[in-house]
Amino acid sequence: MKGPRGRDGRVTIRTVAEHAGRSISTVSAALNGSDGVAGKTRQEILRIAAELGYQADPRAQFLRRSHTGLIGASFAIGQAYQGLVVDGLYQAASALGHGLVLATSTPHRDVADGLRSLLLERCEGIILIDPDISVDALAHLVDRTPAVLIGSSTELSDVDEIHSRDDVGIQLLVDHLVDTGRRHITHVDGGRETAARRRVKRFGQAMERHGLGGGVRVVPGGGGEDSGAMAARRLIETGELPEALLCFNDHCAVGALMELRRQGVRVPQDVAVTGYDGIPVTAASAFSLTTVRQDAGLIAEVAVRALLARMHPDQDGQDGRIPAEVAGENRRLGGRLYRVVPDLVIRDTTARAA
Repeated sequence: MKGPRGRDGRVTIRTVAEHAGRSISTVSAALNGSDGVAGKTRQEILRIAAELGYQADPRAQFLRRSHTGLIGASFAIGQAYQGLVVDGLYQAASALGHGLVLATSTPHRDVADGLRSLLLERCEGIILIDPDISVDALAHLVDRTPAVLIGSSTELSDVDEIHSRDDVGIQLLVDHLVDTGRRHITHVDGGRETAARRRVKRFGQAMERHGLGGGVRVVPGGGGEDSGAMAARRLIETGELPEALLCFNDHCAVGALMELRRQGVRVPQDVAVTGYDGIPVTAASAFSLTTVRQDAGLIAEVAVRALLARMHPDQDGQDGRIPAEVAGENRRLGGRLYRVVPDLVIRDTTARAA
């Protein structure tokens, strides 16, 4: 059975109504299980809808309710790790019966613009992934709707945060590099990226645990491939290549790796290279990059559950229950801090020095 479809090719309620010879309101009531539709009429409408391949739009259903059940998520284009978290948010929100609406920030659209669009979509809670946003703008949001932060910290009161254990991740990388015979390790930092300062601090602490605190070296970098390539180029030009580069994230590490190879520096024989995040491209044979893999799916699940607990504080349900393997503690200003443990993935870029 074929008939008129919506602009996007979907079978709509209007399509079903035309085939059934009924009003749109009657068809809508039948499909939604509402009262006021005779049993025989309902069965006929359901049969026609099935034959046409009609599928309800869950987002439209949410918007028709007084409580939409929609969760908003703000993230930046260009970071593959954030894409992994967003995928996890979709899975967690769907499993817990909620819809997810996305707002992206770009070089020409800031986080605040995206947040305004989420509020217009009637999102009842918002998850922000590493947001580049002022405290005042964030405070304005939190005053209007529950919010949870992934990967960043705030001085605002009564906000939940979900972090990966950077202290564990950086320590794993430094331990591994030292175990493979490297002691002169340089950290390529994350520039203005949210977690940059935190990882620099953790790098210094990890080096000190091996008695290498006096040789801690950090060079400017960033969160993209160009930043990693530029850092590697400067080190080559100054003749100050270390035995290993511990890069802020995988994008930075890939850029550094390609620049080293372009200039004839052997990896890992001359310089070992590590990343951070565990994005899929690092496993490709062209890179085979040693990295720390953050559990994006678990981080996303914790964020959704923490937000649902804030959205429905009077409900004593399972939706807001945080997985037992995730440690939580009270924040000084109120709210909770949840920290998810990452793991080390060893690949070719850190093979033992000859």
